[in-house]
Amino acid sequence: MTSPVSVSAVVFSRNEADLLRDCLPLLTGFDRVLVCDMASTDDTVRVAHQHGAEVIAVPDVPVAERVRQHALEALDTDWVLFVDADEHLPTGYRATLDPVIADPGIAGVRLRYDNVAFGRLLRHSLQGSAKYALVHRTRTRYSATVPAHRPPEFDGPAIDAPATVPPILHLNFRSIDQTQEKVLRYAASRADTTVRIDDPIALLREFARTTVFSGVWRDGRAGFAVAALHTVGQLSGSLIAAEHDGTLLADLPRRRTRLLGAIESTQRAAVRTRDALRRSRPQ
Repeated sequence: MTSPVSVSAVVFSRNEADLLRDCLPLLTGFDRVLVCDMASTDDTVRVAHQHGAEVIAVPDVPVAERVRQHALEALDTDWVLFVDADEHLPTGYRATLDPVIADPGIAGVRLRYDNVAFGRLLRHSLQGSAKYALVHRTRTRYSATVPAHRPPEFDGPAIDAPATVPPILHLNFRSIDQTQEKVLRYAASRADTTVRIDDPIALLREFARTTVFSGVWRDGRAGFAVAALHTVGQLSGSLIAAEHDGTLLADLPRRRTRLLGAIESTQRAAVRTRDALRRSRPQ
């Protein structure tokens, strides 16, 4: 029986034809499937048509959030599910959405995701991953300048998906090169200032938090790699922010220079002591 509430699935693609071959067949039960092509030069359009999807051209921008409004304006369904080309929906996923979107007062739903890094399912890293990917078409608005991973503006309440809606499998870390390109592109789009370069202590603390204290090492080298690359992205965003606000060439605050000077002096003293002990040992 057809659901009284209509839902479209939308995928943005920039030269991701290979990923679409696995993603699109899983988008079953939707009223419309739309591929938004971001100036691809590969087989994106042909693969989309092969799988029965509609295709529209949208501007090529660093992050898809900036052109999602194009998709909302091109569709006529009540709801829209945004799916990345590297995301795989579980079997029967569309039916699990019906009890959630039946509430006429809801404007958006935050969905859960399981992450895969370099072929390994992450069971400890990035737990709790979620984003507002299911939105009411006429009660949602995306800005053309929104940074990566920022939610849209909702005309009404947005909720977390209940446990009856299973997590979506996200193959977002497929290679080191691909992950590096992604974190640096996202850093440039939002100039993340979570870690500031004028606070080296905070930088070290953040690196320790994301790579050690978070327990990501339980996912092996794949988990550690994701955490380390995340920190690289944050540092890059901080550098961009410092360049934008004119502080890139400024001296560090006096308090920081005193602290770092003390750390440097302690390290040099430790090295001198070590070298003296080595020289005093009998050959």
